[in-house]
Amino acid sequence: MLKIKELKPNVYEITMQGVLEKSDIETMERELTPVLNGDGPLGLIVRAEGWKDITADAIAEDMKFEFGLLAQWSKIAKMALVTDLQAFAAILKWIDPILPMIDMKSFGSSDVAAAEAFASDLPTKAAVGSDSGVTLLSDGKDGLIAYEIHGRITAEDVDKVLTPLEPHLKGDGKINLLVRFKSYEGFDPAILMDGSLMGTKMSAITHLGRYAIVGAPGWVKTIASGVAPMMPFEMRLFDVTEDAAAWTWVRSA
Repeated sequence: MLKIKELKPNVYEITMQGVLEKSDIETMERELTPVLNGDGPLGLIVRAEGWKDITADAIAEDMKFEFGLLAQWSKIAKMALVTDLQAFAAILKWIDPILPMIDMKSFGSSDVAAAEAFASDLPTKAAVGSDSGVTLLSDGKDGLIAYEIHGRITAEDVDKVLTPLEPHLKGDGKINLLVRFKSYEGFDPAILMDGSLMGTKMSAITHLGRYAIVGAPGWVKTIASGVAPMMPFEMRLFDVTEDAAAWTWVRSA
């Protein structure tokens, strides 16, 4: 069973009990779609104290719903998960750094009031999305394309990435890439649906010579370290204090 209740303007409570079925997800879809299509920021409280399981049909319906409104999920500013299960809290802690634009926190079943207070403490509209995202530092004319990431990456920032990169993907030559993280506040989920970006990423893999990453968040370091040995180019991670060394290394190929 699933119930949705509006606690106050832009703050909603989702209560899950027992085994969730497809009809429960359809209820969530029916009630949350108008909310997500409206104005943000939004606060969500997910009450999972009595949640036991979910059917395969419900999982499929939930994925269809979430991907169908992917661009709208960035309107959620705060999400509180109420559960006594350590596994759920651990999963939330793992996801939180990847999606820092959504402030997530778990609460025990005895802390419902604190969860409601957390989810209700929403940022002002002026503060939402005020920082954007990608600055071009080097345009590739000298064989190096460099970007700085600062704040939240929006769909509009994608063009800043693609425009200087695309000409280098047409021939057989190599291009070096440097990405510097000044700060990272997440990304617009709509970017995940941008086919041109995904296609360019796959094409760029065969055209890269060296790839330097400076000041990356911990989760980026973990992923990069894992995939680096499998890539057909040289990848190296640098601390934020090693910016000069990163530029020297990436240009010395």
